[in-house]
Amino acid sequence: MRISKMALATFVIALGTWSCGSSSVSSPNGTDVPVRASASGAGGGKIVGFAFVDASVTQQHSNAKIPAGTKIYPSGSTLTGTEGCSTTRYNTDGLPIVIIEYSGRPTAGSVAVTRHPASGGNFADAPYYLDLNPGTTVQTLGPYFDNGTYDVVFTYDYNLGPGQKTSASFTLARSCPAMN
Repeated sequence: MRISKMALATFVIALGTWSCGSSSVSSPNGTDVPVRASASGAGGGKIVGFAFVDASVTQQHSNAKIPAGTKIYPSGSTLTGTEGCSTTRYNTDGLPIVIIEYSGRPTAGSVAVTRHPASGGNFADAPYYLDLNPGTTVQTLGPYFDNGTYDVVFTYDYNLGPGQKTSASFTLARSCPAMN
């Protein structure tokens, strides 16, 4: 028993001397300030546009595949008539999504929506957080069915600061039929 206590004490002392030692690390720019990752390493992100899909797509979250034939509306689009309206009484279709393209290493991202309903007011919703991987990412917005303008801010790459931002918007000015 005495030998095991002595071996343990020696081990703890050895670990303490290794961890308390000082080491100097120099950065590539010759100063003690770390260099920010290059823009090419961080990648770039953009909002491609918006689409309206059904719940079978939105339930797949960011891994969703956009169905063939889905109309993608660019930023600044105004939807009128019955474009993007739900066709079911339970509103399981006509759900808005934002389509994001990202190139770079995996990182964190968020999508924040500010609603400006046609009836008045400004409402900033809590952001949707996502794991961002290279390629196309789909993020569900809402569900939003009310007419008005929707401002979307996509933020990504929080590695050494507040993150990169890009924004887009769309306006709903529709006349959706009532579903009973």
